[in-house]
Amino acid sequence: RGGVGFGGLIVPLLALVLPFKLLAPTIVLLGIGSSAAVVWRDHRHIAWPAALKVAPACAIGALIGLWFFVALDARLIARMLGVAVVVYGVYTLVQSCRQRSTARRPNVLVAHAMGLGGGFFGTLFGAMAGIFFAIWLDLLKLDKSAFRVTNAVLLLSLGIVRAVGYIAVGAVTADVLVACAAGLPLMLLGVWIGNRMHAKLDPRAFGRLVSGLFVLTGVALVVR
Repeated sequence: RGGVGFGGLIVPLLALVLPFKLLAPTIVLLGIGSSAAVVWRDHRHIAWPAALKVAPACAIGALIGLWFFVALDARLIARMLGVAVVVYGVYTLVQSCRQRSTARRPNVLVAHAMGLGGGFFGTLFGAMAGIFFAIWLDLLKLDKSAFRVTNAVLLLSLGIVRAVGYIAVGAVTADVLVACAAGLPLMLLGVWIGNRMHAKLDPRAFGRLVSGLFVLTGVALVVR
């Protein structure tokens, strides 16, 4: 998140070694801190109109995702996440091999769809919301700084909503708090490194690398 404003690889990788019901609330609590650090640094670049267009549908999606989080089996959730990650990874790999289009700007229905998907999958999996927000912001052709911090402010806002929901359903246990305490120092270090790398990122090469890792990690989740 320090480097690009969202960390879609976090949950797929950690889900290989940690139970999903523990992982989702842990990542949400840590994500509030990492997103806040990005927003604090670059808040002047936030594209508020873009953020506000997806917010209402995102809130609805979060409520639906919370219900599914309580009702579904953790293994099924992991496999659903794996399929979603593979699909997105293949999509971004294909897009990275094409010239950026000059298509017209997306309408409000696309904003609602991305907001609903971000709220639902973000709450269900503890992550993935940033991917939907990233697609929306990429369609708007925002510059790198605005893209990163606007995605971060959306994730920060959604993270607070999800944290309240997880607390309400009893998902924030002592194990979750221990995991948060263990991950906090490394999360802060990662944000610091990401901030320093942000100005040097080659968007196309970095995007292809992340896309490939999405595909590999998603396949691992599906077959685990």
